[in-house]
Amino acid sequence: MITARRATLISSVCIAAALATGLTPGSASAQFAPDTVTVDGVGLIAEDGTLTLSGTYRCSSLRTSPIVISSKATQGDTQVGIGSTTAICDGQEREWRNTGNHMGLLAPGAAQGEASLIELDTSRGFIPIPVVLTTQRGDLTLQQG
Repeated sequence: MITARRATLISSVCIAAALATGLTPGSASAQFAPDTVTVDGVGLIAEDGTLTLSGTYRCSSLRTSPIVISSKATQGDTQVGIGSTTAICDGQEREWRNTGNHMGLLAPGAAQGEASLIELDTSRGFIPIPVVLTTQRGDLTLQQG
């Protein structure tokens, strides 16, 4: 039979254990947040020939390998990598922005954008192995700007 005193003691021990391991409501969700990435619907082409794509991402604070956000734009049969940015993995939604030279291969107008969250896995040796965690593709409008 559980008495009121025993129930209070059990509750206190459970709360202390949760606080000691960092499993408070906010931090648990940040640690185990799903990996997500988005690409905005507008890409900007600068006068110097560079294209900027942007969006948002989130990755878990439990990740120990480097994570990058890679992006590319496709227009017709032409596909151009726009670069990558190092991610900060803390479970919070953050913004990313990649800028790269499209070498005159893309023009203002309709295109497709793609962003990928990539882990550079170093657990199998010296050379990092890229592992795609998640990818988002979507319609993109390239604008002169």
